Amino acid sequence: MLVDVHTHLTHDAFSIDLDAVIKQAEAAGLRAIVVNGLEPKSNREVLALAAAHPVIKPALGIYPVEAVGHLLPADFALTVKRFDVDAELEFIAEQASLGRLAAIGECGLDGYWLGEETFAAQERVFVRCIQIAMANDLPVIIHTRKLEQRAVDILREHRVTKVDFHCFGGKTKLAQECAERDRWWFSIPANATVNEAFRKMLQNLPGDRILTETDAPYLPPRKGERNEPANVAGTIAILAQLRGWTDAEARARVWANYVALFGEKWA
Repeated sequence: MLVDVHTHLTHDAFSIDLDAVIKQAEAAGLRAIVVNGLEPKSNREVLALAAAHPVIKPALGIYPVEAVGHLLPADFALTVKRFDVDAELEFIAEQASLGRLAAIGECGLDGYWLGEETFAAQERVFVRCIQIAMANDLPVIIHTRKLEQRAVDILREHRVTKVDFHCFGGKTKLAQECAERDRWWFSIPANATVNEAFRKMLQNLPGDRILTETDAPYLPPRKGERNEPANVAGTIAILAQLRGWTDAEARARVWANYVALFGEKWA
C-alpha cells in the first residue's frame, strides 16, 4: 500500500482530468491521498473531494502567505486573495471537532516570500492551527521555508507530538535531530530523484519517521512534468534501494508510519 501525505489536487492543473489522476493513483497502489487546503476556497474543495473519493483524506489549513494577505502590498509577487483569517480558523476548528479531518495543514512559517514584518502575524495563525490539531488529536502538516528553526522552536514550546514536516528544506542535521529527539515525521517528495538532500534524508532518518508525498502538481520526479500522487511509487523505489530493503518492505514500513501518525481511522 502506498500513501501521499501532501498533495494539492484542488490545483487548476488537475481541473481537466482529476478523476483520471485519482484512478491512476489507486491503480498504482495508493490507499491514502492526503489533500491539503490553503485557504477558504481550497479547504472546501478538499472536503468535497474527500466526500466523493474514499481514497482522499482531508487536511485543512491556512498557508503562511495566505495568512498574512492583509499585510501584503498590491504588487506582491503572488496572487493572494484576502479573507477573514479568524473565521476560517474557526471553520477548520469546527470541521476538526466533527471528526471530518485527517490532519491540519498545510500551515507554518515562510521567510522566502515573506518579510520580517509579517512574522508575528504568521506565528499567530500557525499557533492557532497547532492548538486546533492538538485539541482534536490530529497531525499537523508543516510548511517551513527559511524559518525551519523557528518552526521547531514553536512546536517544542507547545509540546506537539503529531508533526509531519512536508518537503523540509532546512539543514538535514536539524531534520535528523527532530526525527530522533522529538520523534516527528518527515514526508519526502517525488523529486528525491534529483534532490540530494531528500535522498540523504531517505537514507539516514529513522526508518519509522519517513513518509512519502508529492506536493503535486509541484516537485515532479522529472523536471517540466506535472507531478501526481502515483509518483510516490518512485520514491519508495529509491528508499528501498538506499536502505537495502525490498520494495514490498519499503511500502509496508511507510504505510505503518502513516497509520502511526494519522491513525487507523484514516487507513
